[in-house]
Amino acid sequence: MGNVVANIHSIMAFSKHEDIPIPEVKDLDERQISIIKKSWEIVFARPLDSGEKILYAYLEKYPHNQEKFAAFRNTPIIMLKGTPGFRSHASKIMGLFAQAIEALGQEKGTETIINLFNEMGKNHRRRGIPKRAFIEIRTIILQVVTELCKLDDEGKKAWNDLLDTVYHIVFTNLDKRIDGVPVKA
Repeated sequence: MGNVVANIHSIMAFSKHEDIPIPEVKDLDERQISIIKKSWEIVFARPLDSGEKILYAYLEKYPHNQEKFAAFRNTPIIMLKGTPGFRSHASKIMGLFAQAIEALGQEKGTETIINLFNEMGKNHRRRGIPKRAFIEIRTIILQVVTELCKLDDEGKKAWNDLLDTVYHIVFTNLDKRIDGVPVKA
């Protein structure tokens, strides 16, 4: 796990959006898929609470990102917890991951995951969300999932491999690339 943490910290050291590399797609094996699905059951048992925990921890640790959320950019973070708008956005995050994790190991599952995160990536590109914001929330997602599920190193690696694949799709969109080739917006 030390290498995973070191990799995230080295990515965080990049100063510009363009400097953050697109992670490689990882082929998840059956064991990793099983670990992700079983741990997701724990996280998704209380989806609004888990989503709110992730989003709140994210904005608490990286407050500069709150300005990117039009619905609650001017609300003090302490006042966000439990509000419908905040929980609604947390619900969207959880719903997206729920669909992706459900698709893991299924026929056309890869296609489903690509479509989900392509759309999300395009939406975030239009809103000017930088890669750094995604790297920052990734650390929080891993922290919360690890804490809730008591993940061991194998579990952390499975989640990191999943997130590498997700971020490959998202970052490809943020960089306006298709198959590694820049495209026009």
